[in-house]
Amino acid sequence: MSYIEYPGRIATVLFVARCNFRCPFCHNPELVTESESLPHIDGEEVLEYLRKRLGLLDAVCVTGGEPLLWTQELRPFLEKVKELGYLVKVDTNGGLYEEFLTLEDLVDLWGVDFKVPFARYDLVGGDGEAVRRVLQRVLERKVHAEIRTTIYPPFHDLATLLEMARFLREAPAWYWQNFHREKTLSPEAKEVVPYPLSLLEKWRDIINRELQQDLVTLRL
Repeated sequence: MSYIEYPGRIATVLFVARCNFRCPFCHNPELVTESESLPHIDGEEVLEYLRKRLGLLDAVCVTGGEPLLWTQELRPFLEKVKELGYLVKVDTNGGLYEEFLTLEDLVDLWGVDFKVPFARYDLVGGDGEAVRRVLQRVLERKVHAEIRTTIYPPFHDLATLLEMARFLREAPAWYWQNFHREKTLSPEAKEVVPYPLSLLEKWRDIINRELQQDLVTLRL
């Protein structure tokens, strides 16, 4: 049960294994590297759990890993979740555009990662053009979404973040979360020192001032 995954709602959170990206700062590395050894929970078991908690829970959040790798299995499952009356949130790295479209009508809130400028998605092993198309659709169609970035010092400085911010000029908000090195996919990432909060606050203010809007919000 979570009070933070779906803003203003009480949610249950489902984690799926496997990911098509390889972000060195990933804080759920076991979902990437140990997916075959993780326990399997049957969808009907989850639905029964949700039936018993009608009126107690408001939403179901699917995260990972990368949920859109499981679109074929997720769609019929989420259809049943919606029939029960729950709100649905899906987190994605944005790297699977067609799969995003496949689930779009079932999702009430998306969590979309914007990791680096599109031309630098090789840093995370992803497809920057696919992410650009997903974010463009979110912005143009005003899809209900939270756009998030983990601030990782080897990848982000003020110039990089300004470049990303200019693309998001029409977004209602851009959420920054600071990198934490306690658990990472890459051993090298454990040696990286996160930026101090004071610096992130300074950069937030510079970007918001340049864009003349309160775009950037820090999440600690």
